[in-house]
Amino acid sequence: MAFFFIFFVGLKRAFLGNLIFLQTLNWLIKPVWIFFIEVAVQKNVGDALYGQYYGIFGLALLFNILLDFGLNNYTATKVASAPGHTVPSGVFGLRMWLAIAYVLVTALFGLIQNMNVYMLGLIILNQVLAGFTLYFRAILQGRHLFKTDSIASVADRFVAVALLSWLIAGNGLQGEKGLYYFLLAQTAGYTLSLFFSWFFSRRQNVSEPEPTSEGGISLLASMRWFAMLSFCMAVFTRLDTQMLRYLAPSGEIEVGHYARSFRFLDAALIFSTLISSQLLPLLSRMFSRNEPTDGLLWLNVRIVLFVAIPLLLTGMFFAKPLLDLFYAGDGKVVITASDVTVFGILMSCFLPMALVHIFGTWLTAAGELKKLGMLALLCVLVNAGLNLWLIPLRGAAGASLAGLITQGLFVLVCIYWVIQRKGFALNAYRVLYLLLCGNAAYGIFSVVYRNISDLNGFLIACGLWTITGVFLFVPEWRKWLNRGA
Repeated sequence: MAFFFIFFVGLKRAFLGNLIFLQTLNWLIKPVWIFFIEVAVQKNVGDALYGQYYGIFGLALLFNILLDFGLNNYTATKVASAPGHTVPSGVFGLRMWLAIAYVLVTALFGLIQNMNVYMLGLIILNQVLAGFTLYFRAILQGRHLFKTDSIASVADRFVAVALLSWLIAGNGLQGEKGLYYFLLAQTAGYTLSLFFSWFFSRRQNVSEPEPTSEGGISLLASMRWFAMLSFCMAVFTRLDTQMLRYLAPSGEIEVGHYARSFRFLDAALIFSTLISSQLLPLLSRMFSRNEPTDGLLWLNVRIVLFVAIPLLLTGMFFAKPLLDLFYAGDGKVVITASDVTVFGILMSCFLPMALVHIFGTWLTAAGELKKLGMLALLCVLVNAGLNLWLIPLRGAAGASLAGLITQGLFVLVCIYWVIQRKGFALNAYRVLYLLLCGNAAYGIFSVVYRNISDLNGFLIACGLWTITGVFLFVPEWRKWLNRGA
């Protein structure tokens, strides 16, 4: 779908060109990881053991803020604006101390919960390697080396996919031992990606590191609202798996069922996360030059909706055939009505979460971190309360619904704040424009589903939407045609 954007060279040509390269590279590698490797691992080791791993992984992500604390955003912004794209000194050392804190805190909470020590250790190691990779990638992003950053973003998964494909072909991913191989392959991938991003960030560093005017403690203090925002966002997107383990009747098995559908949402979020990674340095530069952002946001909203609308409708109409395709082909797994419900709700979550990657990024670039942090804290409380109420009643479906409500609340407030700050205009024309496109998509999917409700229908509906959805970009088409006239 990203290939259609090549035609819109009349607007933000460099942004769209980098976006296409970034999206193409990631969609060649990461869906293989999510839909082939992770699915194969879960089927081979079983829902209970995979649920155990997924619970530990969720805990590790909860404390991931200690690996960042806003320093990636700080580094990318400083490098983008500094003469010679120099890197602020002292940040790397501060990250080292934060990594030590992360290891200690995560290990402590894991041991308190009697988690598997070896599995916990490997997951922590992988997160530390990934955290430092993101730091060096922030330097690349700050220098607008988006293509190099794109390669670094997929290097870890490329190596892990190659290693695990060999193991899967040899039937070597069985039981707990297979799960350790799964984690070790990730370790190898993260190590290569870290070396690659470090090498190219050092290679481009033609100037001495720029000294910071802030010490370590004062720098952390200045990052506190971004840290709160990042931590709260991690909590209300990963708290569900932790609460499912303790509140759902079947515990880790229920987490395994939840992971089946969340995997699809995780794959979809690759799209909007990559957009966000390019938007932040671009918006920061636009703010420094007092340039209007409405056109850029309107373009990105439509790009996101081009993907989000069919995903939402896929969850409504074609959940069962898709889940059957990935999980029930060999007869080991039976897809239930609950699985279909969870899938539908989680696919609906993509729309608000993807829009947060646009409007939340705008607010971050605008320096509204305190407001975002307080909003995220409120959403954590709302999410926890909803999970306490809904998980005992509906299990994984309850956790999914709690996430959808929370994400919807978060993005609506973000959109309101951006409109209030004159960063984006939502007039009657744009609302009508989006409603027409949404209704057209619903008509396509519902008509196709009534006649062909299997995978063939899904492919036909997506194909028809791909043709129809380009009308979201009529203004860009007009500019392109006028240029050629």
